[in-house]
Amino acid sequence: MKLVVPALTAVLICAMPGWARAADASDAETAKVERLRSAMKAARWTGPLLASNAETLPPGHIYIEPYFFDVISGGVHHPGSSGYYQYGLAENFTVGFQLNYASATEKPNRTAAIGDSKLLSQLRLTHFTPEHRIPSIAIVLQEVVPTGKHDRLGPSKDGHGSGSFATEVGVNVQYYFLLKNDRLLRARFNFLQRFPHGGDVADRSVYGTDVGFRGHAKPGAITTFIGAVEYSLTREWVLAFDVTRESATKTRLRGRYGDGPLIEQRFPSSHFISFAPAVEYNWSDRAGAIFGVWVIPNGHNTPASVTPAIAIQRFF
Repeated sequence: MKLVVPALTAVLICAMPGWARAADASDAETAKVERLRSAMKAARWTGPLLASNAETLPPGHIYIEPYFFDVISGGVHHPGSSGYYQYGLAENFTVGFQLNYASATEKPNRTAAIGDSKLLSQLRLTHFTPEHRIPSIAIVLQEVVPTGKHDRLGPSKDGHGSGSFATEVGVNVQYYFLLKNDRLLRARFNFLQRFPHGGDVADRSVYGTDVGFRGHAKPGAITTFIGAVEYSLTREWVLAFDVTRESATKTRLRGRYGDGPLIEQRFPSSHFISFAPAVEYNWSDRAGAIFGVWVIPNGHNTPASVTPAIAIQRFF
């Protein structure tokens, strides 16, 4: 018995530093969780210009975000608009649609026209919280609907569609980093793959055909990667930056003019890297705006362009 008591005492003395370190680690983790929770509650976001959210809407809620932009390429302006309209259908599941409009500034083509639209759906698999800091990850399934006019164009009209349905599948990821000054850096990553199904083409079209042509076109598959970061400068102001890499495989066209010979044409593949710096201002937890510029340098079979854009978001 005389030996047991000293031995137990020695064991306790040796174990105390480990217990102290465990307690300190637990206290530090608790403090970090509280700091992160407070920072996330205080920050307001609109989202960067290009990268999509990995979160889903609460059931019964609505989110709208119309965009207005002007694509400037080769000194020619192509103003247009787009917009996301989403609804929280169920827990972790959001549906919606995207509309696109385009116009030209050159007479006699100074009219607005609808472009191709999208049906949207997103299923969230994981959710970032201050306690469980795993990335929010969502699976995306979308369908491009050829609502834009692509063929049977008048002599002075531009087409604004592809004439093809297309299925898009992808993954959205989002994560928060708590910086030393207790401000947040929010990071997003998107991967999207488009699989066009092809469509019929008649007369003058976006594929360079002329009156009398009858045939079929299948646009190339498109692969898109987007990485983005947002820095919560203050409660209302956010700095954002996107980097994208997009590539498209060859588009195929097949058909003939009347009883003429069969024409088979392949348009070359293309790819580009682009950048989109932007500034966000969020005047409430449910409303904000973003202004930025999407810059595409000369790519492979892709002309350079600069696109100033502004968007306004509302959550209901």
